[in-house]
Amino acid sequence: MAIFSLLHEKIRQGLKELGFIEPTDIQTAAIPKILKGRHALLIAPTGIGKTEAAMLPIFSRFLEAEKKKGVTILYITPLRALNRDLMQRLEWWGDKLGIRIAVRHGDTKQSERRKQTLKPPDMFITTPETLQALLTGKVLRRHLKDVEYVVVDEIHELAESKRGAQLSTALERLYAITNKEFQRIGISATIGNPEEIANFLVWHKKVNIIKTTNPKAMKIQVEYPDPKREDRYISAKILSSISVASRVRRIVELVKAHNRVLIFVNTRETAEAIASRFKILEEPIGIHHSSLSQEVRVDTEDEFKMGKLKALIATSSLELGIDIGSVDLVIQYKSPRQVLRLVQRVGRAGHSHKKESKGVVIATDSDDTLESLVITCRSLDGKVESVKPWEKPFDVLAHQLVGLAFEYRKVKREHALLLFRRSYPFRELKEEELDETLRLLSQLRILWVDDDYFGRTRRSLEYYYGNLSTIPDERKFFVRNFATGTMVGVLHERFVASYAEPGSRIIFKGSPWSVLSITEDEITVEPMDRVEGSIPSWVGEEIPVPFEVAQDVAELMESVLKEDIKALDSFPCTEYTKRQAVSKIRHHKRKGIPIAIKNRLVLERFNSFAVIHAPFGHRVNQTLGRVYSMVLTSLLGSNITFRGDAYRIILQAPFNFKMDTLEQLFRVSPDFIQPILISNLRRTSLFRWKFSQVAKRFGVISKEFSYANIRKMDRVINAYRDTLVYNETLKEIFRDNLNVKKAKEVIEKIVLGEIEVELISLKEPSPIAELGFRNYGEVVVPEKAERLIAKAVKKRISDRRVELFCLYCRKWHESFMMKSIMEDIKCGKCSARMLAVLKGRDNRELMKLYRKFKRGEELSQEEKRRVKSMQTSASLFLSYGKKAVVAQAGIGIGPDVAKRVLSRARIGDEDSLYREIVKEERNYARTRVFWD
Repeated sequence: MAIFSLLHEKIRQGLKELGFIEPTDIQTAAIPKILKGRHALLIAPTGIGKTEAAMLPIFSRFLEAEKKKGVTILYITPLRALNRDLMQRLEWWGDKLGIRIAVRHGDTKQSERRKQTLKPPDMFITTPETLQALLTGKVLRRHLKDVEYVVVDEIHELAESKRGAQLSTALERLYAITNKEFQRIGISATIGNPEEIANFLVWHKKVNIIKTTNPKAMKIQVEYPDPKREDRYISAKILSSISVASRVRRIVELVKAHNRVLIFVNTRETAEAIASRFKILEEPIGIHHSSLSQEVRVDTEDEFKMGKLKALIATSSLELGIDIGSVDLVIQYKSPRQVLRLVQRVGRAGHSHKKESKGVVIATDSDDTLESLVITCRSLDGKVESVKPWEKPFDVLAHQLVGLAFEYRKVKREHALLLFRRSYPFRELKEEELDETLRLLSQLRILWVDDDYFGRTRRSLEYYYGNLSTIPDERKFFVRNFATGTMVGVLHERFVASYAEPGSRIIFKGSPWSVLSITEDEITVEPMDRVEGSIPSWVGEEIPVPFEVAQDVAELMESVLKEDIKALDSFPCTEYTKRQAVSKIRHHKRKGIPIAIKNRLVLERFNSFAVIHAPFGHRVNQTLGRVYSMVLTSLLGSNITFRGDAYRIILQAPFNFKMDTLEQLFRVSPDFIQPILISNLRRTSLFRWKFSQVAKRFGVISKEFSYANIRKMDRVINAYRDTLVYNETLKEIFRDNLNVKKAKEVIEKIVLGEIEVELISLKEPSPIAELGFRNYGEVVVPEKAERLIAKAVKKRISDRRVELFCLYCRKWHESFMMKSIMEDIKCGKCSARMLAVLKGRDNRELMKLYRKFKRGEELSQEEKRRVKSMQTSASLFLSYGKKAVVAQAGIGIGPDVAKRVLSRARIGDEDSLYREIVKEERNYARTRVFWD
């Protein structure tokens, strides 16, 4: 209680009422420093009382100081949900201490905003985006002059994104308004580089880094569930494989053995898939992820708190400190990919400094098990990844310059430069970089700029408020099965941009598909009967495995090669899990196939595939994969595709690779990596999508502009080549998707012989290579895709309605369902068989046009073309009867194309007719984007 005695009397009374007697370690360390007005970064796991460690001394100082009219405390969080949660937690203290606290973010009602403007609260809880708006508000800006304290919660989450750079500069703009050094407190989870995050908070002043002295006890076990007899029954009930049923059954066992359980997954698709299995089994388990509406998420949180739900499946949406009540176990489904993720997630169990946090990682294959074991041990040893703040993001700088122009109308360049250099991300901003950004904004007429000053224009308002958020706008694409014409589901723009283009293969909704075409809001796909080379639709959401984790996995594999299962004796897992972890390595040894380790790469070639086993993590392998695919494309003159995961790079050609060609990959100089990437990334859909996001943040294109409009986007890209916009796009790709620095180190070691390379030829993929092809969760592969497509097209056509029009009498027309058309159909008026197939929305106009033609009236060229088309249609009906109607009922098939279909179809072979229709429909789906 000695530490609490330093606080204001009213706070001490409140602590007694709440039953808080002893402070936690972080509170003991933080409260004296914060009471002295020091800047501080508080680092501790979830449930240790970090929020109280920051807020109680701030409240104490507030009560002891002279009361101000404006806002005195700003509390900034990355999520609106955290704002609401924090408000509920601090409301009691506000009432007790007479401190008026209010939430201000995008969801705040207009009536509440008016109240806040007229009578500002003592404390605002807000988000980085809303702070941008507060800084430029005429009245609220005046209320911010009294700010004395700023708390940034979950600072690690903000620091590594452009939101962090935006927040950092906003705090310096706030400094200019207050004209004083307000106290800054950062609250963070355990991270690997606390000094850098302290600098991010405020780099021009000393920051006290305060960590808990007694880390929270954590117990984590990795399990690969041992199959049981009952799993066959579960498998049949939930329509899954035995291995999936085993995992589902084990999760149910763990849920039943505990009171409240959080089940973390890495992607929304996995969350939905697992939740659907539990629903079939009628288990009281809810689901929580960012794609669900706010109302649904809040209701789910409340049901979990009240005990109506025993477990909750969640993505990163519940990683942060949203209050969901007590949790006694965390289950991580599949490897968490990063130590920071596992520590944060498991830390949600035993949500108190005195309780042990318990977690179970459910592994799914050999790769996943080894990775989970490595990450678990790194977590228990405190080896957490670093969080890297952005360096000089110029799209953020552009937005902040416009913000300054709003605040001061006329801004001196020199003053702007000094202000931005106070911000950690822009501490090394050069004068010429500032000038280049201002020139671009001037060209776009967003700012006026002269020799010494800049200011706002008519475009400034729309640009500034339209770009308060740096989070990319994610469009959704409907996925249509071209065979059936039905919607399969929805894909997010990030995945489409990075991996989907005509001809690419994807796995979606548990099945493999080939992409035929992409329009502004729709992707047309067809079923496939092969999984190899396909990209899972959730891969864009996957958390990248760091280089260090992948290297530790390679080291563990080397130990298993030497010691077999004994190498896993010190790891927290079951005996069955150990056997599964080493199974693929044993299989390799039996076959005499070499295994990649830290200082050895293995390239295996089979058929049209080359698999490079490279334990370097996702971003390094993405870099190497792009470089190698580009080198091979240049050497062979054919498009070489690739996909990479944390442990392998898979290259695919339209023909079988030759080993001497593949050998040349390992002669590439490290100096060529960046030039190769820069020259070739421009042609990728990933670059197009990233460019569209950066260009929107600069104000080059509108928010509604779609990267999928290929021709327009290419014109914009060409117009801005070698500009700030273009270079910022490359910078973002190099940072978010690639790791050029580490890739160069790897290639240099290969060239110097420090990393050995073994090349082998096989008839089929090795057991470990197979993981790269099959690591898609559950995939249902159609037995024969072509047969399935033709069957689906036949059903779709039979359910279609067409209209027949007699060109002979020009009086009869009738609408038919295709399935009801008889072989001997003829005109109901004159019995002629000169019947044209009409299937558009303007059938009435077409009939009028044909009558006009028969009357001998003058026609335009377009009208003549349409008349000729009807005559061709009727001629086909005369020759082929009902088959002509079937052919023309296909999507995108007019009379001229139908003529080709009918001439190629074998006589008397109905399946042949539908196969030809499929070919033409497929061609239409691929090409319609260019001429529709």
